[in-house]
Order: sequence, then structure tokens, then C-alpha cells
Amino acid sequence: MKAAILIASLLSPLAVAGQCDTNTGYAKANYTVTTDAVANKQHTENAFTLWRTPHQVAKQNPQFIELWQQLRNQQMRPIRYFQHAQRGIEYQPSEVQGEQDWSAKYQLVSNALLEKMTLKNSAGEGCELTEHYQYQQAETKIELTWLANQQLVKEMRISSPSYSRTVALTMVEHNKDAVTAQFAKWDNFQTTDYADIGDNESDPFLAKMINLGFVEHGATGFYDAQGNQLQSEHQHHH
Repeated sequence: MKAAILIASLLSPLAVAGQCDTNTGYAKANYTVTTDAVANKQHTENAFTLWRTPHQVAKQNPQFIELWQQLRNQQMRPIRYFQHAQRGIEYQPSEVQGEQDWSAKYQLVSNALLEKMTLKNSAGEGCELTEHYQYQQAETKIELTWLANQQLVKEMRISSPSYSRTVALTMVEHNKDAVTAQFAKWDNFQTTDYADIGDNESDPFLAKMINLGFVEHGATGFYDAQGNQLQSEHQHHH
């Protein structure tokens, strides 16, 4: 038995030649988001960090952390953490609006959209293998620079005559220990079930959350499977 395992481990590097031997299942990736609206010449810049392990992914912005866990039954459970309060709100998969796609959370662009896009060219190899894709839908154009073997967006630009938005990778690290430690830190925050929030209005943190309108779970991915742009983060439902 041991011999078989040894042979398998010796063969595996050859089997994945040209792939990426970095532990890509664990990542911390910093992104900037630049938005331009033509009509009112409004220009905004934001930043967020994408953290992930094989079955958890979190999008951290200055206000909160949105974490998704992939459950065994392929359902997804979101938790929204608030760094300053060191608190969290847990949702059940059934409480999330709309269809959820793990790949869209995990890599910011869904596999369904990737399949629809046209590969224009590719360059580099291994971890640096970079593919350039385009997709056009009516007046909306999506351009994607994709780090194929890291499953990471390097740059994604969605543009129409009235609007453009660019998401650009500024830094990525694949440090399993650091990523695991960050998820463990969030896991230690005190959490409340979304269903119980109404019973806890005496809790100042939860009262504030209700007033902020953060409680309803809005879409935060950039695009759905059809490539339609979803609402931006600051438009929360009330």
C-alpha cells in the first residue's frame, strides 16, 4: 500500500506539469473597484479582500465581511461579520434571495459566465497562465483577464456607453496558515441567527444592524450567470 502511495506522489508533479503548484485553494487577494458613471461624471474607488479556503470564501470590505460556506449538500450558508463589533449574523441557505452560485462567490466570475465568454488569447504558464476573455451582450461589454490556474480574476471590466466598472487584483498570497488563521478569528466572533434578530432588539448591535438595513441579504456578486450586472454593494434593500 505504501509503495502505491509513494508512486502516486512521485507521478503527480508530472501529471500536473504546466499547472500551478501553489496551494491555490487558500488565497488572500486584494482588489480595487473603480466605477465611472458617464452622465454625472461620478468616479468612485473602493477596495476589498477576497479570502478563501476550499469550502469557505469571504469578501472583506471596510464595513463588514461577507462569508459563504459550502455545505455538503451543495447549499451555501452566508455569515456576515462586523469587524469592529466582533459580531456576526448567520443566515440559513433558505434565507438567501435568488439563486446562488458557488463559483461566482469563490472566484468573482461564475463558471457559467466563463463558458459564455470568448477566449481571445493566453500567455504565460503555470501559476502565471493568463487568459483574456471577452463577452458582449447588447451594449454591455465584459473584458476579463483570468489567472486560469489560480482561479482568480486579475482584471475584469464591465462597460456600457453610460457606465464602467473595473475590478483589479493588486496583490495575492497563497499562505494556508495565514488564511486559516483569519477564518478561525472570524469564527470566534459572537454570532446571532438572522431569524432571532427580531427577538433581540434590546441588543444595541442588533438594533443598529436593523436600522442600517444590512439585515436583508442583498446580492453582492458582480454578475449573475447571464453576465447581468448585479446591484452595487451600497444599495441595500430595506
